[in-house]
Amino acid sequence: MAVRNSLTKQNSRLGIGAYLSQDAVKARINEVVGGKDGQRLITAIISATTANKSLQECSNQSILSAALVGESLKLSPSPQLGQYYMVPFKNNKHQITEAQFQLGLTL
Repeated sequence: MAVRNSLTKQNSRLGIGAYLSQDAVKARINEVVGGKDGQRLITAIISATTANKSLQECSNQSILSAALVGESLKLSPSPQLGQYYMVPFKNNKHQITEAQFQLGLTL
């Protein structure tokens, strides 16, 4: 029974791409970040999460929150640039995985 509930939760959870393409989420991002920068941020988030399988297990809200912290500092989440990282963190209290902002080393 527990396995069935776990699979149901995974299937019902939206992927980060689907989550970010919702009109309400896009409107909120554009409100906070700005029009053309909002689409750039969405693309960067999708790219960063696609490159990291463990990051895909994180809640969509925590991924967006970590990315907005980086955006406020005018940094890119690109793993190739290493300006900042979204690091998966297991929150045992709430039994979810969350992404946290981690500043990278830029030279």
